[in-house]
Amino acid sequence: MQKRSGAAALPDPAALRTFLEADRTPVSPPDILRAFGLPTHLKAALRTHLHAMAVAGDLACLPPGRLKGVTGLPETARAIITRMGRDGLPLAHLPDDPRGSTVALVTPHLDGNLLIPGDELILRLRPATGRTRREGRPIRLLSTASRQIAAVFQPASPSSAENPPSQARPDQLIPCDRRLTRPLNVVPDAASPRPAPGDVVLADLLPTQDGQPPQARLRTVLGPATVPGMPATLSLLTHTVPTEFPAEVEEEACRVAQMPVAPDASDAASALSSERRTDLRSLPLVTIDDATAKDFDDAIWAERTADGFRLIIAIADVAYYVAPGSALDAEARKRGNSVYLPGRVVPMLPPALSAGVCSLKPGEDRLCLFTELEITPTGQIRSGKLGRGIMRSAARLTYQDVQQALGNATSPDQTASPQPDFNSSPALAANASLSALPPDLMRTLQAAALALQADATARGVVSQPEEEYRVTLDEDGQPVDFSLRERLPAHDLVASFMIAANRFAAEELMRHNAPGLFRVHPAPPPPSGDSTGGPRQPARMQARYAASPGRHYGLAVEHYAHFTSPIRRYADLVTHRALLATLERDARIAASLQPDRSDLPALAEHLQLTERRAASAVQTCQDRLAAIFLTPFIGHTLQAHVTVATRSGLAVTLTKTGTPSFLSFLALPDDSGMHDDSLPMRSDLSSGTRFLNSGLLPVVLTATHPAQGTLTLAPAPRRHAS
Repeated sequence: MQKRSGAAALPDPAALRTFLEADRTPVSPPDILRAFGLPTHLKAALRTHLHAMAVAGDLACLPPGRLKGVTGLPETARAIITRMGRDGLPLAHLPDDPRGSTVALVTPHLDGNLLIPGDELILRLRPATGRTRREGRPIRLLSTASRQIAAVFQPASPSSAENPPSQARPDQLIPCDRRLTRPLNVVPDAASPRPAPGDVVLADLLPTQDGQPPQARLRTVLGPATVPGMPATLSLLTHTVPTEFPAEVEEEACRVAQMPVAPDASDAASALSSERRTDLRSLPLVTIDDATAKDFDDAIWAERTADGFRLIIAIADVAYYVAPGSALDAEARKRGNSVYLPGRVVPMLPPALSAGVCSLKPGEDRLCLFTELEITPTGQIRSGKLGRGIMRSAARLTYQDVQQALGNATSPDQTASPQPDFNSSPALAANASLSALPPDLMRTLQAAALALQADATARGVVSQPEEEYRVTLDEDGQPVDFSLRERLPAHDLVASFMIAANRFAAEELMRHNAPGLFRVHPAPPPPSGDSTGGPRQPARMQARYAASPGRHYGLAVEHYAHFTSPIRRYADLVTHRALLATLERDARIAASLQPDRSDLPALAEHLQLTERRAASAVQTCQDRLAAIFLTPFIGHTLQAHVTVATRSGLAVTLTKTGTPSFLSFLALPDDSGMHDDSLPMRSDLSSGTRFLNSGLLPVVLTATHPAQGTLTLAPAPRRHAS
């Protein structure tokens, strides 16, 4: 057979893309030709081939710097649509861009699909111009979000003399997902149900082309947006949080939950190792959680030593039950984390594990992974070790229980403080196991926590607790109160122990050069001057998961990992497996536990997305409940904190419910100066200086929108002196 020459001899785009995506080492055209056993005279043909691939979006997912010595290629990138702009065009995030850039798409359509938040696609980027967002043209869809949309039904406007049939509006749907800014026209279907005006429905988004209005076909009527449970249902639907476990996952959970909890892991029943477990059942380890919690990940214990404290932090051994590559593992990875909404929990693991055999319930034998730490009187970790264990929680305590037991004692020197009297509190006395706890345990836990907190302060950690609102629901599931969640010293006590265990876990990963997920928190950039010449607040950087270790600025530590919550966070389960592999002497078992280093960057990005998804679902659920709660206050004047000023208005937070909202500059009266044409840049106003100095701003609530979880606000009328 005659050997092919020219472009015909080059590998097809799929083979070339696979080769280029498989490694991070920079390669030039001659390197590529050598790898495929091709002659160097095909270099020009290869460049043309690469250019065609770039135009088609086939090079958008290459590791940074992978191609060298190739110029003139169009710039393409992988993007995830985050929301729709007010002009109806999608805005997308570039996950591979370390700057986290946002790109505005030039069209909302691709191949007959209306692009919506959650779609992942390849963009061809246009060159940056000025300070506006970069623009991108969609090339290819990589994955699509669900096309089933939750929306509010609005019946067609009837025709009249003032509204002729040609101008009459058809039945429409207003999406409940506030990231979708355009209404959908209902396509008539005799088989579709007929909702009542204002009902929430599920509808299928239909293909559309440029120039056509978005269309949908009704599928199911869910009912009014204000019925109990609807706020949580809508928040889960609009964020595509999986709520039901596949049958095979449920079956596997029930099966592994029956595995014996052997006191000696040399028993053949142990699925992880032939190593013995340390028996911790004689120690009065206690769990401390919210009163509504059912998944108890961690238990703590401490004692004083001659030169400080000895701590044991025991964590549920979820890795014993969830094997890598199993159906349970795949589902937990997909979910990424549990989601805790007001009145509803969506667990990462089926209840047979999350609230069952993995949960560290009092009086029941449980397998655990534990850290034993020796700390100095000033909170530095002197030494530590990691081990497998079996434990039995001595008591299930709430933060309020612990706080009541501790009373007002806050000094590190507790020797003169009275012993906590557990029987003095009805809530404490109701738990018979509390009376069996050592009388000085709570005091020792607090003293150890204060030492750890003193070390954090010495490292430069500045505690900045965020305001968090608790929603109280009545028996019917309707909101009856919004109140600031109280931050008790008991919360800080538990947090100090968890941070110490997470720090130690990260250091163990580093010591063994083990692959794992790290929690990194970049330092904020230095503040710069705003448009008024005044100082601008430094940007808040978010902690994130990373496959490579990095400093955690917020905690002022060099390395940090999530380790203490494997029931509710997949990242912690990954850390457990990586650490168990370092303890394992059986090379085969160790290899099965060790995370795939090449998979970790993609896993870190995925878990970052599921973490943001959960946080957004919780916030929107609270916003929907707040809209229901605030409906009787329509027309009333409320107080709001100004949080951020933009060129179009003020972001505010209502003090009554903690609900974020927006006050458009267009809603402000002309005497505010907002519409003064002599101030084209409105520099002093667009920075919000005039409002931020006052702190509170009176606003009038003019409307609530429970389906979207939004409010309509207007400025409170000014009172003129008589």
